[in-house]
Amino acid sequence: MLRGTRLLEIIPAATTAGRKRYRPSGRPRSVAPGAAVWTAPRRTLLVIESEGAVFDSLRQRHEACYMPSFAALFAWGVDPFVCSALWRSLALSSRTRGEEPAVILLAALRRLNRIMPSVRRSAFVSVLEAQIRDPDPQALIQAARKEGSPECLIMEWMRTSDSLLSELEPAPLFSEAAAFLAGLSPETEVLVHSSLSEAAALNRWETAGLGSSFLRLAGSERGSFPDYLRAALKNGYDFCPILVVGTTASAWQAAQNVGARFFPILPGAEAEAWKELSGEYFPALLKGRTALASRGAQDFMRMLFSETGKGF
Repeated sequence: MLRGTRLLEIIPAATTAGRKRYRPSGRPRSVAPGAAVWTAPRRTLLVIESEGAVFDSLRQRHEACYMPSFAALFAWGVDPFVCSALWRSLALSSRTRGEEPAVILLAALRRLNRIMPSVRRSAFVSVLEAQIRDPDPQALIQAARKEGSPECLIMEWMRTSDSLLSELEPAPLFSEAAAFLAGLSPETEVLVHSSLSEAAALNRWETAGLGSSFLRLAGSERGSFPDYLRAALKNGYDFCPILVVGTTASAWQAAQNVGARFFPILPGAEAEAWKELSGEYFPALLKGRTALASRGAQDFMRMLFSETGKGF
């Protein structure tokens, strides 16, 4: 019932990968025939965020599932179109991009309460704040049995969103990301982090034909992106240069925590970002031109420090 929203999921502490060459797919990474190959003068570690950067999954699941559920259940006198626009902005182009849906729900209700103050909405905000601060699944389920309670409607939103999630087609792959991965030389070792479960993420990469594109793939069981990367570097991956490629504040924070370079995949400009990474930024990084900044860096930082994204 909580699948997809992961409102109260308790994620285990990050586990680590050894230094041995292992990947869940069981196949060595190979270079695609005819692909342009960037040869690294020294071993390079590339850490890639899967959801929203390689696959257009964030846009897909928010626009098709969480956003319409929110507009249908939580408008309460506000134009549903405004509610949808607010959710899209928070989920896809603000600092809450990539966050748990419950965190985005809390941010959306807080914002609506500023536009149209409501005692009822304030009650929902309090319940969500408590559940996010101190997750208690049983308490939520128990309280949800009371008809009309905030917990009851939150559970209904979760069930509705999960039902829509189960009907989704496979998330679109950014072809430019696939082309970039195909051109990497064996000297570049690739770690992938996904906010999905490891089994779901691995299936997504295998189905897209990317099963041999990485050294190791980590799912949500391995901890948050920053936790996973920090643990990986403590267990055999500590070498330079290190480049983190991602699209969320979590990916940026992961790079900051370990002193790695960060290349943003800007929402809405993913194709251009991957082309720039492939044609300019990554080749320059391999040549030691570490001062190079991506063209999307300023826009990404604006998103990172935006409370609600564009239009709000």
